Order: sequence, then structure tokens, then C-alpha cells
Amino acid sequence: MAVSVRTRAGEDRVNRRRENPLLQSRGLALLLAFFLFILILAFVFGDHGMVEIIRTQREIRKLQTTIRELEMRKERLLREISLLQENPLALEKKARENLWLMKKNEKVVVLAPEIKETPHE
Repeated sequence: MAVSVRTRAGEDRVNRRRENPLLQSRGLALLLAFFLFILILAFVFGDHGMVEIIRTQREIRKLQTTIRELEMRKERLLREISLLQENPLALEKKARENLWLMKKNEKVVVLAPEIKETPHE
């Protein structure tokens, strides 16, 4: 009969083998957790992450509002242009208001705003 004798060194090797898969699984779990953490950070804060997407959507909404305002202004200006082209009296009125034009023997009176004096102490 063969008797196997285990020495202290042999037992240590056996214990290391038993611990080794456990350490490997912990190391693998930590490595996976680290990569998952990095992936989440990239997803949230990366160049195309959620923070950038939200900022871009906010900017898009602002630009759409600006576009709507500019389109409304364009419509008003186009109506004004057609009115000025069709109606000579409207053109004359606009010229008088903006360019200070006047007819012969006509005087322009400019009313200055009233200045309120403050009492000096």
C-alpha cells in the first residue's frame, strides 16, 4: 500500500491552487467592474455622451426659436416691401419718418422729451 505523506510545502501548494480560482474570479470581477465603470463614464461624459446630447438638444431648441423669430421678421419685412412698392403714400410716409425728408416750404418740428430737474441738496 502506498502511503502518501504530505509535507507543509505540499499543503501550501494545494491551498494556493484552491485559492487561485477564487482570486482569479475576484480579479475578473474587479476588472469587469472597472471596465463597466469606464464605459458608464464614457457614456455619460464622453464626446457623444448624454451630457453632450442634452446640451446639443438645448442648443437646437434655441436655434429653432431664433429661426421662427427671423422667419416672422422676414414675413413682416416682405409685407412692408410690397406695401411700399404698391402705395406711394406709404413710401412717402416712410421716407419722411426715417430720412427726415420734407416738401418745399415745409418745416419739421422736433419735440424734445421733457427733462425733469432734480432738486440739489
